[in-house]
Amino acid sequence: MAPKLSDSAKSTPSFKQSDRFKQPNNSKQSDGFKQSDSFKQNRFCWSVFGLWPGKIPEKYYKFFSFAYLMISYVVYNALLTLNLYHTPRRIETLIREIIFTFTEIAVGSKLSMILFKRNKIAAIFEMIDREEFKGNDDIAREIVVKHNDYYKKYLLLNTVLSNFTYFSQVLFPVFGFWFFGNTLDLPICKYYFLSDETRDYYFTSIFLYQSFFMYGHMMYNVNIDTLIAGFMVLAIGQVKVLCHDLENLKTDKSVGGQSIIDLQQQYKLRKILNHYELLLEYCDRFQDVIGRTMFVQYGIGSGIICVIMCGLLLPSSLETQMFMVGYFMAMNLQIFVPAWLGTQLTYESEALTTAAYKSEWLPRSERYKSSIKLMMERAKNPVIITGLKIFPLSLATYIQIMKTAYSCFALLRIIQDRQEQTGA
Repeated sequence: MAPKLSDSAKSTPSFKQSDRFKQPNNSKQSDGFKQSDSFKQNRFCWSVFGLWPGKIPEKYYKFFSFAYLMISYVVYNALLTLNLYHTPRRIETLIREIIFTFTEIAVGSKLSMILFKRNKIAAIFEMIDREEFKGNDDIAREIVVKHNDYYKKYLLLNTVLSNFTYFSQVLFPVFGFWFFGNTLDLPICKYYFLSDETRDYYFTSIFLYQSFFMYGHMMYNVNIDTLIAGFMVLAIGQVKVLCHDLENLKTDKSVGGQSIIDLQQQYKLRKILNHYELLLEYCDRFQDVIGRTMFVQYGIGSGIICVIMCGLLLPSSLETQMFMVGYFMAMNLQIFVPAWLGTQLTYESEALTTAAYKSEWLPRSERYKSSIKLMMERAKNPVIITGLKIFPLSLATYIQIMKTAYSCFALLRIIQDRQEQTGA
């Protein structure tokens, strides 16, 4: 992460008499727009599935949250682990069970993020509603609104696609069973630790249990993954607003003499420096929230990608191949989107140096020039979001993961070909 502004950068005087230089309040600025409203669906989903009390008194919500999470996650994963232990030791059978077990580890890290860092997330929501993050003019406000719209569209698209995938996995086989007499299997795993008679007797109850809580885990994934992406999208928007403000830090010569113009420019620069400081604090806060989760997400995601690519080498049914290809694409998106947004955030923050240079700084005072130079030096350290401060969320990291997965795939392919030739 780029360092915060030092005290010397914040020493620009506070001009009480400079109210005449303040931007007039625009109706768009005071229309009640709150960036945290973009995350309403996320908070609603967490409330329904036991993670976020919202307006419900927390002392009452704790009982519901504890009971729901025990049944939906602890018991659910205990049965999943027990099933994996009893799964027949055939690679084509184990692959599906391993994929689901690995996925639940990632889900657990996301649940922990919301449960144990709720206060920090709530503080971030309050922070993005501050006036400094709304923009000072129409163009800046348009940038802010546009990036909130980007996030809402991404959230909607992700929700629709995930629900379609879920229903195709759960409801379509049910319709096929009802109308065409197709064989109906359990949606997640077959609970190999149960006897065939017990499984058949309780089939409907097990099917409903797996289906319901599978939906809850899918919604956890959707609304926590999009939250992380949303924090990064909003940060990108704020960096673009800063670049716009710096590039348009021009002199209004109609306000008076040179001393008045210098005061005006000092006031504008102070607002920009305060905005920059808040942006860095915002990035520090959400980095603290998502760091461990991103580490687990990338580690588990890369492992699942390797398992799926190896599984595609094995002879399997068309349905199994379609499942693995679909899961492969989903896991790719889960690590690609944060990598792409992290790269964009770093790239945009690097542009702050150029934007500051483009401002009208040559005719200003030495004090003003020193402040601009100090900001430019700081901006040379771009904002970098990391996974547990070990690796950056960037396209370079994503490419390295895919290279490693392909290397494993190619190695197994060579071994398989040699075995086939030896057997021939």
